[in-house]
Amino acid sequence: MAKTIALSGVDGSGKSTLATILSRCLEKAKVIWFRWRALTLYALYLYSKLRKLYVKTCVPHLKREIKVHVFYVDDITRTLYPYMLFLDLSLYYLLYRLILLFRKVNVVIYDRFFLDALIDAIYACRCVNKPLLILYLSVQRKVSKTVILDVDVSIALARKKDILSRRELEVKRRLYLLLSEYMGIHIVDASPNLENVVKNVCKIVELSC
Repeated sequence: MAKTIALSGVDGSGKSTLATILSRCLEKAKVIWFRWRALTLYALYLYSKLRKLYVKTCVPHLKREIKVHVFYVDDITRTLYPYMLFLDLSLYYLLYRLILLFRKVNVVIYDRFFLDALIDAIYACRCVNKPLLILYLSVQRKVSKTVILDVDVSIALARKKDILSRRELEVKRRLYLLLSEYMGIHIVDASPNLENVVKNVCKIVELSC
């Protein structure tokens, strides 16, 4: 069975860069960019569009405005979004698992995983409950190792130009730190030079790079 590693952390913490480096120095490694894809969520997005549950915000590097959903202002979206997101991600996760059964892979590296989705859902809905925590964290525990890459918000903003909100990063960073303590997840300081970050992560996940 392939070893599974989940790299978590705020945008700009270096997850994708680290995942790429690890995949190159490990034999038969596969990187899965676990982005949030919609299946059942399309219905909720349509409802949100009809109810105009979004705000327009300017993205400097794109030189245009985009619409950002505000699920927390409506009882229906605030309640349903976290569970519909979980359902969509679970379906994709099962599909990935099925595909990997037919591939010769020693290490699977998830760039984001259910922990990141949980934090996104908490921020989007401004709430969390025990069943929700159990759902997301039960799947998160299925990976062999989880590493949270922690970085100062100012560094993250300098690295990634498409971040919309400094406050969002600050809130999510605090959530990662709280959940790492709750779940006993290793945290790696991602602000020093990349070589040290790679060494520290390899030591935690027990891999030779």
